[in-house]
Amino acid sequence: MRIWLGILLFLLFLTPACTKRDAELREIFHFNTPGWAHDISLEGDNLYVADRQGGCLTFSRAAGYKPTRIAPVRDVISLSPNSGMPLLASRFEGLVLVSPGGQISDRYSNGDIANAVEVRNGFAFAAYGLKGLVIMRLSGGRSQFVSMLPTAGWSHDLRLSHDQALVADWNGLKVIDVRDPEKPSEIALLRSPGTSISLSVQESAEGRMVAVAEGHAGIAVVRLDEAGKPTLVSRHFMGLNPSDAIHPKSGGWVHSVAWAGRYLFAANWKLGLFLLDCRDPRNPQVTRRLPTSGTALGVKTERQPDGSYLVFLADGEAGLRIFRFTG
Repeated sequence: MRIWLGILLFLLFLTPACTKRDAELREIFHFNTPGWAHDISLEGDNLYVADRQGGCLTFSRAAGYKPTRIAPVRDVISLSPNSGMPLLASRFEGLVLVSPGGQISDRYSNGDIANAVEVRNGFAFAAYGLKGLVIMRLSGGRSQFVSMLPTAGWSHDLRLSHDQALVADWNGLKVIDVRDPEKPSEIALLRSPGTSISLSVQESAEGRMVAVAEGHAGIAVVRLDEAGKPTLVSRHFMGLNPSDAIHPKSGGWVHSVAWAGRYLFAANWKLGLFLLDCRDPRNPQVTRRLPTSGTALGVKTERQPDGSYLVFLADGEAGLRIFRFTG
């Protein structure tokens, strides 16, 4: 009897180790876009790719990710889907509003570079280079300038969270109160030792967690309180050197980040796609490095009904890649 009891206890002890699955990252789709895939946006059945030289492409999931070009706009860096009427951020043409039929409806340019844009409640919020935060009103297929808040750095990315605009401003993470779009006001700035270039926001039981892509400084994990005050939780340099030059011809430079539950994906330039486990946000750990054939520039994630994630990577000259991630 004691022998059988010992065997049973041994099997109970062994079973969790045998059934535990490692995190799996598997590529399920690849499309070589005409230009350099730079950023990705999701809206319902559609997947939009800002493709620099190739303009803007939309992929219908229902049609098996068959792509169509929605507007002949040059050097599209980012976009907001805007309920089927995309607003494009273009290096040379500024903010470009596109009709559902793919025609250019309106343009706004102020002489600087429109890097990122998000639309909420009829207003567009753009990270606009040296002009900082630019706010536009959208109505009837037209855009109208509302206000601007210049920043000390070079505004490159933006996320709307609660009543605030979070801006990656090269100098650091800037938090801006946008409750009154006509009078945006700065709340706080958390400086970076590198180049703050992209953001991803996740709600948690402990508040909002913001991941910041910081170029040669790797990634930063930041907690925001309700008022928008940022607190640095941790930083992972990912083997990079903050004093190196930006945009290296080879090697790493974290250009984009995206949360996937407790995990964080980082598009790391010529080094490909990195996965970090942030179970303890004070001590994130790199658990996977996936080299890609292009330049990893933009990454987005989407949780699936089965608990897995789709990971969308704008891989520069190698186009669009889609992975399924099971953590």
